[in-house]
Amino acid sequence: MAPSNLPDAVLWDMDGTIVDTEQYWQTAQLNLLADHGLPPLTEEQELGMVGSSMADASEFFARLGVDLAPGEIVDHMNSTVMASILAELAWRPGALELLGALHAAGVPNALVTNSTRVLADAVVSTLDTPLFAIVIAGDEVENGKPHPEPYVRAAAQLGVAPERCVAVEDSRRGLEAARAAGCATIGIPHGQTLEAHHAHLVTATLEGITPETLGELVEQVARETTQRENAHTAADAAPAESEAQL
Repeated sequence: MAPSNLPDAVLWDMDGTIVDTEQYWQTAQLNLLADHGLPPLTEEQELGMVGSSMADASEFFARLGVDLAPGEIVDHMNSTVMASILAELAWRPGALELLGALHAAGVPNALVTNSTRVLADAVVSTLDTPLFAIVIAGDEVENGKPHPEPYVRAAAQLGVAPERCVAVEDSRRGLEAARAAGCATIGIPHGQTLEAHHAHLVTATLEGITPETLGELVEQVARETTQRENAHTAADAAPAESEAQL
């Protein structure tokens, strides 16, 4: 168990959050569409794809006219992105530093991604130190993000309450999943604009974020949740008191 001033665990998205793989996905998508005589995605379509599960993405491309089975589309995307990851992998600013600081402080990190296990393992394999306690991949859950299942499962496997965890995400889908699971959330915009209401904290990068910062965020969210619950309880009690006085 982590010290009380720290979160019990930090749950990390992968693509666009800790590693800059969005360009690899865009290249894979472009090649897939071109191979089937289809035009590139529009900017609106690309933004709509951010944070999608592989199952959702394969269905989307099939609807566009890609004449392959869903599994074949997934295999095509995986192989293209895998080759790029193994050739060169760029980490997002501050991500490795915060991962290392949490690991040193005894706070477990979990990788929670809509990408497949083979791609998650490829990213993890580039680390000199095993910084992730567990990996929850998109092809290992029944419901991918924005469903809360991946985050609920990660917290359960770590033996911690979601409310004592911080989820780090770059997409609205991912943040929706994490908040529905009960986690405190940090949004790191990358390719998709995030507003203040999308996460408990929105910041341009993870640079300067410390384990203590994450612990303070957990406590802040817990206080706000308690205040809301107390306000609702008081509001519900008021009509009953008025009826009693009558």
